[in-house]
Amino acid sequence: MPRILIRSAKNPWTPVQAEAVLSQSVHATNAGNLLFGQAVHRMLSTPHTEVVPNNYETGRKGYNRKYVDRINSEFDHFVIPLANAFRPGFKKNLERLTAVVRELTIPVTVIGVGSQHELGDEAGVGGAIDEDTQNFVSAVLDRSASIGVRGTFTAEYLKKLGFGSEHVDVIGCPSVFFSGPSPAVENTKTRLTRDSKIAMSVSPYVEKMQPIVEHHTMAYPHLMYIPQNAADLQMLLWGESHKSIPDLRRPIHTEHPLYLEDRMRYPLDPRTWIEYLQDFEFAFGTRIHGTIAAILAGVPTMLLAHDSRTLELAEYHKIPHIPIDQISEKMDAKELIDSVDYTEFNANLPETFDRLTRFFERNNLDHIYQPGNESDAFDRQLAGAQLPPMVGTLNAEGKEGHEQLVSRVRWLRQNTRADRRRTAFNMKLDFPYPTAAPKSYDAAITSLEKNLSALRKEIAGIQDTLAAQEKINGAPKNARRSPVRRVFHKIKRSLKR
Repeated sequence: MPRILIRSAKNPWTPVQAEAVLSQSVHATNAGNLLFGQAVHRMLSTPHTEVVPNNYETGRKGYNRKYVDRINSEFDHFVIPLANAFRPGFKKNLERLTAVVRELTIPVTVIGVGSQHELGDEAGVGGAIDEDTQNFVSAVLDRSASIGVRGTFTAEYLKKLGFGSEHVDVIGCPSVFFSGPSPAVENTKTRLTRDSKIAMSVSPYVEKMQPIVEHHTMAYPHLMYIPQNAADLQMLLWGESHKSIPDLRRPIHTEHPLYLEDRMRYPLDPRTWIEYLQDFEFAFGTRIHGTIAAILAGVPTMLLAHDSRTLELAEYHKIPHIPIDQISEKMDAKELIDSVDYTEFNANLPETFDRLTRFFERNNLDHIYQPGNESDAFDRQLAGAQLPPMVGTLNAEGKEGHEQLVSRVRWLRQNTRADRRRTAFNMKLDFPYPTAAPKSYDAAITSLEKNLSALRKEIAGIQDTLAAQEKINGAPKNARRSPVRRVFHKIKRSLKR
């Protein structure tokens, strides 16, 4: 049976509690990675293939030749789903990933990679990442028929770096087909009211979103914010705000109304994320995978595209969107939902799905939509998994709040030594307790006698060694001044006392 190593998180049906996501870096800093990684995993899970996730290890520090040799010897193909990897912030990871790929002797396929530039500079060349991008793409193309990119902006960027259409296939993001080839959204004219359930996703660093977040937080009391970054999960779990908060309107600190009112939910798994969103009437925001999760839930959604990576995917898949520089800071969800139309998106699905599957086949990857490879094993395993729920704040009420709070306390108390070394809220006592209760006199005497017995045995051993050496070499002229003998007699005198 062919074995495929996939650069993604854990097996989708293996539950991981929220407290472990951060320490084990299960989603590589962003929950969106889970969505497209699992989509690829599902498509490759044919009856004749074993898919093994590597938890993103190939891009981390500390890879070595032994690790690469193991990949070459144990696997038949290395599949790399990627997102916006061609950006300066991913430079070190890209360098390490390139180093691994260069050492591989098996086929390597990259799926859905994208560049990231400001709006208006979508194909910008001359940046700090150009050489690293060239090195990575060259290494991959030495081991594959083509590289799959997210959209036309990335294709144009790679063309300017020397990689033409014979090397590059535009395939969008496989997350759109997470549940199959037809994730259609109905065009229903929903009228939003103050009591409507709205889901909002935000890239906190996008400044233009701050007044929009503030307005919708106050105008829609049932609005829920769905954050995706690891720092957001840290805030929800432990009440730790982001390191820098340049604008208090950003929902990245524990004093924000969305946190105080328990109106934040963090996804740990795509299935629970999609199921949670099914109860909402509308979704909007700047997160491309937050948008796709809502589409998969059948919820009308509008993407506010703020850079090339979000805009190119929206244009390729015909996802309803508005470039963020074209919206007013006074924009309201009621205006957005009136302009949502999924006619083009639904009509475009067959073509984009066909392109994706043809890319798999071009790179010799079997998938579950080929005749003879059909399988629902992935879906059955996922359906039977007991996955943890969406993560709420420390202010959650009722049974949900109780369960989450208890789980976090249990996590903390697993290691009391670690607790003692923590710096947050630590204090130095003026009159501390001793580290251990004092022993009784009898116990102290017993302990000393054991130590004395061990020392006597050690001395006897030294004496035997010295006697044997003197028989062979004769007694040294300055025996009394010998360092070994001086230590020996010193120990002996201390014992006599």
